[in-house]
Amino acid sequence: MTQEHPVIPPSELLSKWRSKRCNTVASFNALLTEVAQWGADEELKRCCELIPDDPCCGTKHQRKVLVMKIKGKRRPILPAPKKLSMTLSITGTEDELESLFQKLSYDREVSIQFR
Repeated sequence: MTQEHPVIPPSELLSKWRSKRCNTVASFNALLTEVAQWGADEELKRCCELIPDDPCCGTKHQRKVLVMKIKGKRRPILPAPKKLSMTLSITGTEDELESLFQKLSYDREVSIQFR
């Protein structure tokens, strides 16, 4: 990164990252991964914006193909993950169950339905 063209996240994104809770190593690592991914995406976007205007990279068609190849290699489209569901029966006092659900919600997206 040069001083002439710094890559600075928008203030909304910085606020979003600041507000995330990082109570565990896993959640902190997830935040760092998200931040690094944003930076890599910005770098890729800016590089791909430069290629089409640079005649040193071949003909206009070759430059267009080059950009598509770079994006395909750096950001391949992955198959959508399969959704899994699970039914779980837990017994305990109301306080025990609330404590358990709070612990689960820190690291995972949990959907809870009471019957």
